[in-house]
Amino acid sequence: MKHEPRVSSLLMFCTVVDEGSFSRAATRSGVTQSAVSQQIKRLEAYYGTSLLHREGTTVVPTEEGTVIYEYATRIVNLFQRSKQALRDVTDDNLTGTLTIGASTGLGEFLLPTALARFRAQHSDSCLSMYVADSNEILDRILQHRAEIGFVGAVRRDRHLHFEFFVPDRLVLVVSPTDELARHCSIDLKAFMELPLILQQPGSGATSALSSALSAEGMRLSDLNVILEGGLQESTKTAVRSGLGATVISRLGVIGELRDRTLVEVGIEGLELRHDFHVVRHRDWPPSRLASAFIEAARRLAKECR
Repeated sequence: MKHEPRVSSLLMFCTVVDEGSFSRAATRSGVTQSAVSQQIKRLEAYYGTSLLHREGTTVVPTEEGTVIYEYATRIVNLFQRSKQALRDVTDDNLTGTLTIGASTGLGEFLLPTALARFRAQHSDSCLSMYVADSNEILDRILQHRAEIGFVGAVRRDRHLHFEFFVPDRLVLVVSPTDELARHCSIDLKAFMELPLILQQPGSGATSALSSALSAEGMRLSDLNVILEGGLQESTKTAVRSGLGATVISRLGVIGELRDRTLVEVGIEGLELRHDFHVVRHRDWPPSRLASAFIEAARRLAKECR
């Protein structure tokens, strides 16, 4: 008779997939690598199939493992949410675990600062953050792999609930050594000819720029894009090295503008509003811990503007 798998085994399976390694999963979980292997073997015995295999030095799910992983993440996160919900009604203190997703506009400065401040005030809480483009964060919310997300793009999906977080705008930035850094602004024609480095499709900044251009009867393909720089940090690095200019979230370059490692240049005739939203799964009301963190992050955002 097969014994039903425990939540702990499903959690370990998800950890191995997320880490891509038995040893890293063991370190993250605080157990031996042998204990990890035993739990995975029991899970594979229950399902009657291999769930993981090696590709080079990385452990990845098999086709069957990918199917199980999708459901396992939901089960594990629902279990974690049940514990959090119980804490909310039995404990006056803000305790428990909160998993946050963040697009790069907020995930490189504002939210890490908010996390540090919040953790200092609520030391019994455990907070983790995953940074990616907005589309990936929305997918993680739908897959129950994060409780809340902070994103710069809204997706029409009946399973997602969006709430306005903070206003932002896109800005054109260049290296301080660029000749353009001596100008306060440029016209739209000059902007169209400018060598640009853009973040990858799916990022909130690129989506917002596309919408702004569409309002003027233009498309991204009309721009002189010389490079897609991936996420925000790689894009900023390329601009600082003098390869070109970029259009980026102002909240994402506050530090660079302050330190003059990047310089803002205005674009005449182009409205570049770029708001951020908090997103959660519509079926899951936010925990007290999540609500408290959102308010703490919102206060910090007001300080930064």
